[in-house]
Amino acid sequence: MVSVRMEKVSKNYGKVVGIKDLSLSIKDGEYVAILGPTGAGKTTTMYILAGLISPSSGKVFFDDVDVTNIPAEDRQIGFVFEEYNLFPRMSVEKNILFGPIVKNLDLSVSRKVAYELLNLLNIKGKEKNYPDEISGGQKQRVALARAIVSNAKLLIMDDPLRALDAKIRDILQVELRKLVKDLGLTCIHATHDTHEAMRVADRILIFKDGQIVQEGTPEEIYNNPYSIYVADFLGENVSFKGKIVVENEEKYLLTENNLKLRVQTDFSSGTNVVALVPLELIDVYNKEESSNLNYDNIIPGKLIQAKLIGEFFELILDISGMKLKAYELIGKKNVPTSPNSEIVVGMDKDDFRIFELKNEKLINSEKSIEDE
Repeated sequence: MVSVRMEKVSKNYGKVVGIKDLSLSIKDGEYVAILGPTGAGKTTTMYILAGLISPSSGKVFFDDVDVTNIPAEDRQIGFVFEEYNLFPRMSVEKNILFGPIVKNLDLSVSRKVAYELLNLLNIKGKEKNYPDEISGGQKQRVALARAIVSNAKLLIMDDPLRALDAKIRDILQVELRKLVKDLGLTCIHATHDTHEAMRVADRILIFKDGQIVQEGTPEEIYNNPYSIYVADFLGENVSFKGKIVVENEEKYLLTENNLKLRVQTDFSSGTNVVALVPLELIDVYNKEESSNLNYDNIIPGKLIQAKLIGEFFELILDISGMKLKAYELIGKKNVPTSPNSEIVVGMDKDDFRIFELKNEKLINSEKSIEDE
């Protein structure tokens, strides 16, 4: 295992800024996901940590040792790319052992480790196959084994599951985390996929324009996004614009389309806000069930459309002239599916992520990274 630290690292590509004054710290044995859209600086960060490119300024430390100018081959890292980058004319076994051969490592030891990895990664029996004889998921497992076998202490992965279909991605997310923890590796995993980051990581760093805009455990980030950017990147939301009002010591959001929603907020009466509710927190029922429901907000509306998507119904609703979307599991009892049927929507006051419309500041959050 190894700890990792970057101090005020910047990288410019001519006039284009890749990352700017980036500082981060990763504990030994920690699995960290770097999450962000294309162009956020994820790959640049990965390549600098790996020693594949040099920073324009700043320093990189492994276990408090300055490795900024140490070449990639001397950093004891394993790197897994989005593309498998396997040698097509080499067998699975020879692909995995390529690094130890080049580094003149003890092949008897490396071969033993390789076969242990083949077993851990569920590809035992494929060692004599060639890359074009195995599946995409198996190719990525081979790439993982090759990255780890050469005594790697740090595993760096740049969107390693992006090219795989959804089912294989889900399987490999579980396998990846288990493998990293079983081997005691430090891991940095860049991805654009929020679901993937939430499943694999101990901690998530969210990138925007070459900088970290929020970091925390998956639960911390999901429950307390610092900004609308973060909240929207984490998943689909319903957005309500309006003003905070106070009645009988209770706070409500009076929306632009005259909905009156009970909310939990520190904003004072008269504050203009935007409130986001993740789609997965919106519950939809037939109108007849409303008397049995226990929510802070029960809002009447109409079902426009119900569409089956995998294991969910996608519901398009009309609430006081506002169209919104919700999802319900197929297995939920009495999911409304008849167009034009009357429905009710249930939301609790703490389901709302509330931001001041002026500066997008989230209430009830810890201090923002930008404020530190």
